[in-house]
Amino acid sequence: MGTRRVALKPHAAKIRRWVDEGRGDDWIAQELNTTSSSVQSFRSRNSIYRRDPVRRGQVSEHPVVIELSDDGLLLRTDVSDSDVFSREWRSFVNGAPEDLQLVITQDRIYLEKTH
Repeated sequence: MGTRRVALKPHAAKIRRWVDEGRGDDWIAQELNTTSSSVQSFRSRNSIYRRDPVRRGQVSEHPVVIELSDDGLLLRTDVSDSDVFSREWRSFVNGAPEDLQLVITQDRIYLEKTH
């Protein structure tokens, strides 16, 4: 018996948890009797992203003020005062900004290292 199209929305919380646990799309698809491409599309549409497991726990949250400027949007924050930022990000940001990914979800905007 092959896989079929399954409504994934009712499983959103489980999928989010599984992704946080490091489960792959193939594993999730097998659990939900669907295809890994359906799982990947669902994750993309619902802003469910994988985090780099090496960096798990290295989180620093800061309120952001969004201002409109001539060049677009400007995000102002006090992140430079963060110990996590100083330890984990400062040299990386100054050295290789092309290795960063900006992730925007319904309730958060964050940077992730892509390597």
